[in-house]
Amino acid sequence: MGETFGLVFTNRYGGVSEAPYNSLNLGFRVGDEPMDVCSNRSIVASQFGVPVERFIYLHQVHGIKVRRAGAEDGGSSLEPAVDAFPETDGTYTSQPVTVLAVLTADCLPLVIAHKDGLFLALLHAGWKGTLDNIAAAALAGIAGEFSFDRTDLKAVMGPGIGPCCYRVDESRANLFVERYGEEGGVVQWGGKPGLDLFRANRANLLKEGLKEENITATGICTCCDHDYYSFRREGTTGRQGAFAYIRASE
Repeated sequence: MGETFGLVFTNRYGGVSEAPYNSLNLGFRVGDEPMDVCSNRSIVASQFGVPVERFIYLHQVHGIKVRRAGAEDGGSSLEPAVDAFPETDGTYTSQPVTVLAVLTADCLPLVIAHKDGLFLALLHAGWKGTLDNIAAAALAGIAGEFSFDRTDLKAVMGPGIGPCCYRVDESRANLFVERYGEEGGVVQWGGKPGLDLFRANRANLLKEGLKEENITATGICTCCDHDYYSFRREGTTGRQGAFAYIRASE
């Protein structure tokens, strides 16, 4: 996202967890050994060169609650029962080197940032968060605190399940058709509907005033690419991380 921000998407490699969580599982709530998860989170922190206490991990619940995060909210990200914010699926910050974190295994990590470093948001956009428009919820909260032009915002969509793999039943597909119409990201594969979370979130962002050229996506399908954890593909599995922060000014 440029020199103002740091943005990293991890895959499943480089950690200490054993199968089926091998190896860089960052989630405590998936059945992995807690000490292995602690080690993995410490490995990530060391790669950033940032104390693990500056990382903001969430207890994600597939909602649209978004909260402001500061350096004082980091606390202990190595305690299995402790998260910076409970029942929260997104955070934003204006504090440099406060590292926002979202964990996924098919859901879409979504970053929204002001081009000049005024603030940065990181969101967990699964099908529920996408349908309920967590991007709009985040920007509504941010707009209550900061004055900015939405054409100055940039967004990045990280690795997530693609429409090639995300088959859903008719009832879920209809929710997206009702919400978005032709822009809803519903596709047909062999007569069965599938969802395109990338397309639906792009539609949400455009409606919120972002410019098309300022919205990018990794294009990585976590279900197709075995370098990533995928709940749809594996069932019992780990969680990769999306990490974003505002760089400290020199």
